[in-house]
Amino acid sequence: MNAKTALCKALLDDEVLNVKNCFRTIGLTNCSREVSRMVEKPFNVIVSRTPRQGKSKYGSSVTWIDYKLNKTNYNQAGIAKMKEYILKNISK
Repeated sequence: MNAKTALCKALLDDEVLNVKNCFRTIGLTNCSREVSRMVEKPFNVIVSRTPRQGKSKYGSSVTWIDYKLNKTNYNQAGIAKMKEYILKNISK
């Protein structure tokens, strides 16, 4: 499975992705760029971006973005294309 297939599958499985878990599970180091380049543009879907804030284990303020695929009517055609893409590339 390639990274684009894994990214599509994660979003279709309703996973919330961010920089940390995207790197750990998929191996992509720049989640924001890859969501746009690998998913939104080719499949014409909208992925929501939720800004988050927290503290590091050392008490410093940190911010990040969570990415989630919107299951809206607008995205239905793109979601179907994503499913087709996964089926074609899952065994590669």
